[in-house]
Amino acid sequence: MNIGEVCSREVYIVRESEALSEAVLEMRRRHVGAIVVVEPQGQLMKPVGIVTDRDVIFAVRSQAIDLSTKVSHVMTTCPFTLCEDSGLYEAIQSMSAHGVRRAPVVSAAGDLVGIVSVDDLVPVVADELRGLANLMGGQARHEPNA
Repeated sequence: MNIGEVCSREVYIVRESEALSEAVLEMRRRHVGAIVVVEPQGQLMKPVGIVTDRDVIFAVRSQAIDLSTKVSHVMTTCPFTLCEDSGLYEAIQSMSAHGVRRAPVVSAAGDLVGIVSVDDLVPVVADELRGLANLMGGQARHEPNA
């Protein structure tokens, strides 16, 4: 299984020149904790940043930034991304190593195609573990008695 099969293909985007209030409203309207900042490059939408609910709270509380500030002042630049062909295990390791709970998912060309979060991964991993437990339970029932 790869990340392209697990990620959400419904990604909410904003441009870095937009007001932070637009990003906040979109996150609230869509009930998401992050919005990807993109820059069009021809037909492609390249992720150049990400704004999370945590970024907004930190900026407003500690940096005295208001919601009219541009997204570019709050976003995390050069966001960690995953290629849609990345394997599940590889993606989990990479997200852990980078300390992120969400990651934009890109095509081989770098086009934004989705977003994946820890919340997306937990049920998939749980299903895999359930399958392994069933396999182990089935083998134990079929072992001959000594």
